[in-house]
Amino acid sequence: MISRRGFIAGSTAPLLSSAAAARGLPAISEVLFDPVQPVLGNPKGDVTIAEFFDYACPSCKQLHPDLKRIVEQDGGIRLLMKDWPINGESAWYASRMVLAAARLGQYSAAHSAVIEITGGLTYRAVDDAMRAREIDVARVRDALELHLEEIDALLARNAQQARLLSLPGTPAFIVGSKLHRRPLSPEDIRQAVQEARRSG
Repeated sequence: MISRRGFIAGSTAPLLSSAAAARGLPAISEVLFDPVQPVLGNPKGDVTIAEFFDYACPSCKQLHPDLKRIVEQDGGIRLLMKDWPINGESAWYASRMVLAAARLGQYSAAHSAVIEITGGLTYRAVDDAMRAREIDVARVRDALELHLEEIDALLARNAQQARLLSLPGTPAFIVGSKLHRRPLSPEDIRQAVQEARRSG
């Protein structure tokens, strides 16, 4: 979903550390190696994909099964789902709950449960989706209360990075060291991964 700001068609840009610093952009290490950010795929993969996404974003939800399949088939991709909840309080609740579940070692299951919700994203839908994956929602809420400051700080860093990178909305991607300020098709993602590997 391209949210609240205009879509810049075909917008891609390099995100090399020296060039980024010269333009006042966040260093790639800040975006791709936040110690609090949960990781999917291969944590030691040779290519990192970071997707700025929102659980209420239809385009993010539509793409995710293909992205998940690409990561599983490749085996060498480190996947970061950079929560950027820009579509209301339900999106904020979803991000906070999934990141709290991560503190219980249940990030992958919670993320899959919530990103696969069909219909409207509501507080109840988030809770029900987690319960359907046998995630104890009461324990997640306890973890959220305990780690709220840390979780909200991560969400604030993600939002600041999105602003500094001039992202027009969700989804947007970094693949390797290249920024894509637009949705990517599955073929675009595969090609971007190949290019990242070629560039070393």
